[in-house]
Amino acid sequence: MAEALIASLGEFAAIPGVPSEPTLRRLIKDNPDFPALPGTNGQAYEIDVAAGIAWLKAREAKRVQTERDHAERVRQLGLELLGEGAAADVSQVGLSAEERRKLLEEEFYAIKVAEKRGELIRKADIEAAISDVLVADAQRRASFMTRLAKRVNLSREQLAAAEELIDYDRRQFAAALKGLTENDDADAAGGGAAAV
Repeated sequence: MAEALIASLGEFAAIPGVPSEPTLRRLIKDNPDFPALPGTNGQAYEIDVAAGIAWLKAREAKRVQTERDHAERVRQLGLELLGEGAAADVSQVGLSAEERRKLLEEEFYAIKVAEKRGELIRKADIEAAISDVLVADAQRRASFMTRLAKRVNLSREQLAAAEELIDYDRRQFAAALKGLTENDDADAAGGGAAAV
């Protein structure tokens, strides 16, 4: 069995990812299970490097798990008080700030790549294109009866009946569009709206 590597407080604190000397002194003092022999007058600390690093990793894992448990309890309480509709994005519940930062960076780079490839379309461009199509369609519909009357000989009653059907179709189309915008407004208020 290999002999444990023993380091002084300063040597141990110099290891990347290990807290500073004052923090280590406090940890050793407050945690009797820390794998170290405290220094006394004129005697240096003796820290088992492998065991010390394992202890620090276990402590960090416990801290992260405690934060996640707390976030989950808060989320559950929110669901109980506000109902299922108030649920937050559960994909990020309990993530550390560093984990959230990495996720945001990945999303940012994915968006940039998609933009460079021409895979993304701006919402304003889509809205403008749809608006142009709808305006052109409305103009053609408005002149439809005049164009029809020039090609087909219809009585006034027939023209009025056809105009009535066209007007009914226009109202149905407008109601369908209004329903779409109301659904978008409801999604945006509920946090479910997705960017195009």
